[in-house]
Amino acid sequence: MEFYARPVTIFDEEIVNDFAREHYSLNETIEAGDCSLILGKSYSDYDNFYDWYKEVERLNQEEKLKKDQVGCTTYLVLTKEDEYLMALLDIRHSLNYPHGTSYGHIGIDIRPTQRNKGHYKEILKLSINIAKEYEIEKLVIACEYTNIPSKKGIESVFGNKYQMVPVEGTYYLVYEKELKED
Repeated sequence: MEFYARPVTIFDEEIVNDFAREHYSLNETIEAGDCSLILGKSYSDYDNFYDWYKEVERLNQEEKLKKDQVGCTTYLVLTKEDEYLMALLDIRHSLNYPHGTSYGHIGIDIRPTQRNKGHYKEILKLSINIAKEYEIEKLVIACEYTNIPSKKGIESVFGNKYQMVPVEGTYYLVYEKELKED
């Protein structure tokens, strides 16, 4: 299965809401990929898609950033075959936000029914190519130490060298990758 990523647009309400409904049906919320780390609230905390989209677009354009906010772009990761929304992907433009060096540049939330199928590795590879567009020289990604599927996926692309960092009552495994122009 091949994927591509594009920034979320004002016309994506239906597919994003479908993605969110799948999470809600399993009593989950979207955990990443929705700029929630920078916004301080997740997609489910907004009254509707448009309110969320306005905030996400403001971060994407780096307009009127509030204290402790950085530019952040939300991408839809879609299948090439039928444009099925597989994941939400955040690229944070810098690490200049609270705990940024621990949380990193990348946030990914894979559709619950598509987890544990090996897609994370491919989405990470996509995110590396996208990060190069933001002139990020050292890409940082992290996962909570208990998140074994993410740890395995990250290590398949970034290698197994990490720092264990305490953040807000837990530990994060922080990985770095030098990005060089090809």
